[in-house]
Amino acid sequence: MNLEFLNMLKGELPPEAIDSIQSCVEATNRMIFLVENFSDFSKKHPSEMSICNVNEITQIAVNISQVNASRLNLYIETDLCPTLPSIYFHKDKMLHVFLNLLNNAIEADNKSDRIYVRTYLRNIDDKQKIVWEIEDSGTGIDYELGDKIFSDFYTSKKKGTGLGLGVCKMLLEQYNAEIHFESEPGKGTKFFVFFDTSSLRNGNVK
Repeated sequence: MNLEFLNMLKGELPPEAIDSIQSCVEATNRMIFLVENFSDFSKKHPSEMSICNVNEITQIAVNISQVNASRLNLYIETDLCPTLPSIYFHKDKMLHVFLNLLNNAIEADNKSDRIYVRTYLRNIDDKQKIVWEIEDSGTGIDYELGDKIFSDFYTSKKKGTGLGLGVCKMLLEQYNAEIHFESEPGKGTKFFVFFDTSSLRNGNVK
């Protein structure tokens, strides 16, 4: 209410003050968005699966993560396939995975001002999969590390616990999903999450 009151006085304020008020309004709106979305997820029973739209959960994760990305002058650019089928999954666990991978990409010492998130369909081993992809332009991961990065307590961060990617892998494998990565040291990393569309209860779910 105080911010709205100040907005009403914009004509009497210097440009610097107007910019500051606008920044506060935008930050408040982001906080409201975070609280509403986390509140919605907390009402779900964690033991229950439900119909999930990967794009919708991706957008929530991106909106949440953009707050931190903006502090580093990064923009999260999305290219989401509009024809993805819905699947049965745990929404809160899917959100956890996406947020973790987004956070890793933000902290990857990016050389550009963009992080890319994409969704699309691909046939893999004669099965149609939903692919969730995130690409950064950070320092990359040595191939010799292989699956070690998914092991418990492994981390390359000075203050990391090493539980992030290991937990993501565990959550995904519980529901017949997979996580893989491609990386070139010095040029960046791509992580891929594969969701099996056979988890649809019936062909009418969209």
